[in-house]
Amino acid sequence: MQADRLAQTALAALVAGLVVFGLLTVGGPGKGRIEKRDDTRMSDLLVLSSYVRCVADTQGKTLPASLAPVDTCQRDLRLTDPYTDTPYRYERVSDTAYRLCAGFEDPDWIIETRGADIDRATGCLQYTYTP
Repeated sequence: MQADRLAQTALAALVAGLVVFGLLTVGGPGKGRIEKRDDTRMSDLLVLSSYVRCVADTQGKTLPASLAPVDTCQRDLRLTDPYTDTPYRYERVSDTAYRLCAGFEDPDWIIETRGADIDRATGCLQYTYTP
């Protein structure tokens, strides 16, 4: 009887330990929410990048000064972070380079999963436009 009780206790401790280990490894539900929000931000920046390229292609192969709407490039653009209401930033760096920036909560996760080259400090991705 004592051996059965000891085995049950050991098994319960093992299961509890594995659950804790699993949560520490994947980060739990809070980490999942951060990843979902950052994935949305990254998707928004990809749409904005596509828009910038469209505007440049249709307006003399020149990068736009801002993300102002243009009739020739109709897209459903989200210009602000849906979770913080902070505007995404667009910066024209040169005639062929621009940056799009967002407030990523876990830029390392985006780098690992999306292969994006994000500046961790600013949340910016730099793009090159080739006409």
